[in-house]
Amino acid sequence: MANSTEREGVYHCGKIAARNNWMFREQPVDDVGIDAHMELTESSGEAKQLLALQIKSGASWFKEKKDDYIIFRDINDRQYNYWTTNSLPCIVVLYNPDDNMCIWQKLTTETIEKTKGGKGKGFFVKVPLAQVFLNASSNKELISFTKLPEHVANYNFLLSQKKFMNIIQAGGTIKLHSTEWINKSSGRGATELIVDDGKSIEEYSYPYWFPFTPYTMVFPKLFPWADFSADEDFFEEDDETLWREYHCHYDKEDDEWLVVGDTFEDFREKLDPMRSINHAGEVAEYMLVLTLNELGKSFLNVDKFVSQNQPYTDARAKGE
Repeated sequence: MANSTEREGVYHCGKIAARNNWMFREQPVDDVGIDAHMELTESSGEAKQLLALQIKSGASWFKEKKDDYIIFRDINDRQYNYWTTNSLPCIVVLYNPDDNMCIWQKLTTETIEKTKGGKGKGFFVKVPLAQVFLNASSNKELISFTKLPEHVANYNFLLSQKKFMNIIQAGGTIKLHSTEWINKSSGRGATELIVDDGKSIEEYSYPYWFPFTPYTMVFPKLFPWADFSADEDFFEEDDETLWREYHCHYDKEDDEWLVVGDTFEDFREKLDPMRSINHAGEVAEYMLVLTLNELGKSFLNVDKFVSQNQPYTDARAKGE
């Protein structure tokens, strides 16, 4: 997202999604216009719905009001084609931080209209003022917007994370920073990805909570394509304190620590790679480095294959 107002819109939508038990994932910035994905799962963990969101934040988006809807303009041919042919159902969400109004509309061939009665070059969408983002009726409608087969939903989810996987494969670094309120059954906390592609560092927020579930069980579900390891620099001071407590003895006469057990290096190798720093028994803070696991590596190989034109006809037996 380009500025703080737009980021505020993404965060606001994430909070609303969390309250309605949707998982919300901010997406890497591109020039087409998908800011986040939103997923609802069954109690069994199976995917129930997966949506792509274009989020526009700011009072300026609400200036053109007509009857009982807001006009969302400046849609070009590329965006129209991208949204209407996307394998995921797409919606636009408009958020006004001045009064907290948050409304939405589907992005389909039925809702996106051409300007000048069909003769213009651009497109627009009528966003109903009464269509509040994720109130009871909207929530029900979005669930029924489309219901993809489970294998398609799973593939689309991995596809939504493809850019992160590509960055890691190209030598970039992605870290997961999270704070978990360990004594709260609400699962309240904060989670973000810190993405360094070698050119710039971007942060992607995941502003939702995970009630009754330890975060160490949540992370692999959020990023099933990744292995997790502790950021050694982040944990060094905390690790060293633990090491001295269990494997060292302080010699007061010589004013030095004596190793009576494992070396610091050996001690760290035995620690849980998904560990956290405990802050006063209230908050667990994680800083984990993501790497590609077998699923991530295999997905990139499969995606590369299915994205290329394959000469199947050349492999067929030629008739005489």
